[in-house]
Amino acid sequence: MSIVITCPRYFSEVKNLNELIMNEEYSVELVTPKGQGFDAKEMKKNLRNSKIAVVGDDEINDDVINSCPKLELIIKWGVGTDNINISKNFPKVLNTPGDIYIDVAEHVIYLIGSLLKQIPYIHKELLISTEWNKPIGTRLMDKNLGFIGFGSIGQYTAKLLKPFGVNIFYYDPYSDKSDNSIALKKDLKFLQKTSDILVVTASLTEETRHLVNKQFFNNLEKKPYIVNVSRGEIINEEDLIYALDKNLISGCALDVFEKEPVIDGNPLRGFNNVIFSTHNASNTLEANNSVNQQVTNTLLKWISE
Repeated sequence: MSIVITCPRYFSEVKNLNELIMNEEYSVELVTPKGQGFDAKEMKKNLRNSKIAVVGDDEINDDVINSCPKLELIIKWGVGTDNINISKNFPKVLNTPGDIYIDVAEHVIYLIGSLLKQIPYIHKELLISTEWNKPIGTRLMDKNLGFIGFGSIGQYTAKLLKPFGVNIFYYDPYSDKSDNSIALKKDLKFLQKTSDILVVTASLTEETRHLVNKQFFNNLEKKPYIVNVSRGEIINEEDLIYALDKNLISGCALDVFEKEPVIDGNPLRGFNNVIFSTHNASNTLEANNSVNQQVTNTLLKWISE
């Protein structure tokens, strides 16, 4: 029986997995995507003979499942399963969040600092120019930070940010778990009115898809910085370009995009106040080890049952 792995971040664990399985009944096959993940057509081919699949950000839909009759279990490496859009109850789909929230939260801090102090711009200018450019930065202290989505990533990020002396608010209809000494729950209009920095940490659902759009940007009362470490589709990218063109926001830092990887012709590449990250916020040795161990334990448990 075949275990197919399409998530490169799990490849380093395969030797350990093989030693733990020690079962000739199972064979492990590694398939490497060229970009962020395989599309549905490619996954039909990759999984056609598999019983268990360990996947990353690959596209899986009913058409894929119908083409893979042997498939019993899909293990999603990491948290979000929005790339797995199936109507069937079988195969079983399990995610493996590990402690990724720590690494993503730290990444948010670095992106905010890079935006406020214009660090990537200074670095780029120093490389291509002999001029000693010294743009004026912005202090983080006393800023209003608004979180769109307040699950484990948002809550941990807020805890890390609180010692900077910031005021933290969040919009999340499904979360009431916040310590009020750290963050206050508000509606989306409040965040649009008061935020100096907006951080997107919501899950991608039909409710949140393109939640941040032209109407959202037009209703902003300040010119906030925007950080997105969740899913690219939550922000309408065309409308984000409009907001940058109209100077409705001060800049943005994006770890995720509507289409990944980002193509050469993407207009976002033309703005000096846009910071790019390659869907890489959780990619640390510690996070990889945590999730890999959870994937292995989940897989072994399934096999033994």
